[in-house]
Amino acid sequence: MIAHPPVKVALVGCGGVARRYRKAYGALPGVRVDLTVDINEDEARQAGKELDAARHSTRFEDALAPEVAAVVITTPNDLHAQQAIASLDAGKHVLLQKPMAPTVDECDAILAAQRRSGRTLGIYMNLLDHPLFHDLRRMVQEGYLGKIALFSARLAHRGGLQWGGVDRNWRASRARTGGGSFIQLAVHYQHLMRLLLGSDVTRVQAFSRNVACPHMEGDDITLAQYELSNGALGDIQTAWCVQEEHVSLLGTRGSIHYRENRRIEYVGEGGPFQGEALTLRGDGTLEVTEECISPEWDDAKNPYNQHRRFFEALLAGRPPDVTGAEGREDVRLVQACYRVAQGGKVQS
Repeated sequence: MIAHPPVKVALVGCGGVARRYRKAYGALPGVRVDLTVDINEDEARQAGKELDAARHSTRFEDALAPEVAAVVITTPNDLHAQQAIASLDAGKHVLLQKPMAPTVDECDAILAAQRRSGRTLGIYMNLLDHPLFHDLRRMVQEGYLGKIALFSARLAHRGGLQWGGVDRNWRASRARTGGGSFIQLAVHYQHLMRLLLGSDVTRVQAFSRNVACPHMEGDDITLAQYELSNGALGDIQTAWCVQEEHVSLLGTRGSIHYRENRRIEYVGEGGPFQGEALTLRGDGTLEVTEECISPEWDDAKNPYNQHRRFFEALLAGRPPDVTGAEGREDVRLVQACYRVAQGGKVQS
């Protein structure tokens, strides 16, 4: 067996959510962090120290050095297109934090750069780290829930109540995010809805408001409804001013609900089913072998860790779990929901 040299990686953006997963790069097989980049030099230095990187920098341009093979971009939305295009044009593979970009036009420009370069482009969606959602996909495919009639999800936290004042968070800017809570949060469950149901969205309607965060330019709460090509309906709610999270699948033979990233509820006829995160007994009741909490984002041993999965796909020459085309579709749906919320007409 031929041993290949490790893929040299530049981590661009080491603070914020990157703190939750950057340590995984110290344990990913076939990968070595060569460079850490952040506008905060202390952050870049600390990340480099954690990962035994060869160097750290405050300049994005250093990630385009010849020795770097792949760039992992975790920066504010408005920098995604500029940095991804430059990386791809420099011959680098790219793993890009969701959402892909603030607008579909920028997504198209990134995809054009990918086609020019022939390199791999993936979108990082941490929700897919969780084995539970892979169990749910299998349950749908194998008919345990019957015909799915409704997908429902809510992702809400109160972070927006504090994102103002002197240290105004970039998420408070409509221009920098491409909207507000909805573009930041809905992409997770829009993608999951399409993945679990194996269906495209055909129409949307939505309502979007800022009800409690006047210091922010975009929405702090949005409700969107979806019609899918298989006949199912979906609803997704996002917020930055209230707290709650759940995802539900309702089918003709059973319904399953996952609440606050820890509690599973099931009602139905199904079973037996043996998954990685849950078990259905033969009588259709639910057995949870342990509290069903999402894996840590920096758990490189998790076979579904999306950083691990991206580089496994890269080394194997197969497409990443979430492609640029899929990232573009999530942004397209977000923009469609914003348009209908503003204009009051259902979008096809």
